[in-house]
Amino acid sequence: MTTKQSKILSQIVDTNWEIKQLTISGDWDAARKKVIEHNGHVEKLKKSMGEKEYDQFINMGRRMFAPDDDN
Repeated sequence: MTTKQSKILSQIVDTNWEIKQLTISGDWDAARKKVIEHNGHVEKLKKSMGEKEYDQFINMGRRMFAPDDDN
């Protein structure tokens, strides 16, 4: 991942957290606007990485943070 892509990923993570906090507080209008911003960051990263590589990256992250089935 390039430095530019890493910065975009940080924006994705940050806006995702902000969306969660806004929905918890019930600020639906601000959350909706933040979702639009978040989706823009996702599209920028997909364009930079390529859709297939982005999907592989996201799937790898999901597997990495998935609950352990052995418990």
